[in-house]
Amino acid sequence: MKLLNFLLGCIASIMLLTSCNAQGDQTDNNLASFIINKADSLYKKEKFPGIFVAVLNKGERNYYTTGFADPDKKLIFDSTTIFEIGSITKTFTAYVVEAVLKEKGISDSSSILTYLPDSVQQNKLLAGISFLSLLNHTSGLPRLPENMDLASMSMSPYDNYTSANLFNYLKTCAPKPDGKSNYSNLGAGLAGVLAERISGKSYAALLDQYIFIPFKMVTPDKAIDKNENKSQGYFENAKSDYWNMNILAPAGGLKCAGNEILTYLQTMSSPASGQSKEIINILLEPTVAVNPAIKVGRGWHILEQKDKPVIYWHNGGTYGFSTFCAFLKGEDKAVLVVINQFNKNAISDGLGIGIMRKLLQ
Repeated sequence: MKLLNFLLGCIASIMLLTSCNAQGDQTDNNLASFIINKADSLYKKEKFPGIFVAVLNKGERNYYTTGFADPDKKLIFDSTTIFEIGSITKTFTAYVVEAVLKEKGISDSSSILTYLPDSVQQNKLLAGISFLSLLNHTSGLPRLPENMDLASMSMSPYDNYTSANLFNYLKTCAPKPDGKSNYSNLGAGLAGVLAERISGKSYAALLDQYIFIPFKMVTPDKAIDKNENKSQGYFENAKSDYWNMNILAPAGGLKCAGNEILTYLQTMSSPASGQSKEIINILLEPTVAVNPAIKVGRGWHILEQKDKPVIYWHNGGTYGFSTFCAFLKGEDKAVLVVINQFNKNAISDGLGIGIMRKLLQ
């Protein structure tokens, strides 16, 4: 799927929501009331299991929920409830990749070829792929590797795809770059794998080193299956298991809580250290334009509207969750939306952007 089509679909839903609620915006200037009314209305209309919203507004945090994180247990979302963030993980991966490259003195415009296994380096068609092209989806790699068994996919489609599968595919892969941004889970996953190979550390260790610990994100127990405060995801009306995503985890495998994501977004908005600020500024630079309003940075999508602050955002989807997050640079304003049901991104995106519009007022 081309990123253009993906983003235009998101923006279409955003514009629909904001146009439909123009009168509401004029008559209801209370942010909390806006969120509660919208979330309750969507919950009743769409019959979601639950909706969770976390908002950072000038440093103040507030959380809103309707429905249930786990309907069977009558468990309500709170700031510590665990859920799958899906492709929002790609923004974490972009940070980790840039941090590793900076530490090793490698430019992200460098070819990835020499950092791949020797057997894969024989495929010279990969020489044109740079680290940057993996992070902004211009590498020409497909959305998913063609040796992934899509025809018989289980409810955990990535879990059995190994490093051996990945490198075997890359040995004969023929990228097709066209100068445009073509969304690739394969590319983002490969970026994380390369960070592991260059640093000699696991993806989990890199997250701890560069993000979880310095950002003061509270993730004391990564073994989410042991966590009692865990949201249940749904594929339509059936319960779904969490993905582990194996080798492609850097494309969408993280599980987090609302307070952790707000801490992450707050650091993205207002970095605490010079080193973080330097990396974040690189991540947020526009690298390729989708259209006059939408650009792609490293990991992050960029929405530019006339006479309004730039909105940096990403969404995510697994077979159990639809998520959206966004922030404003330098203003300590951010939003997270979680719906614990598959394929509801048009709604989570629209609600998230609607809240960001309120934060801009």
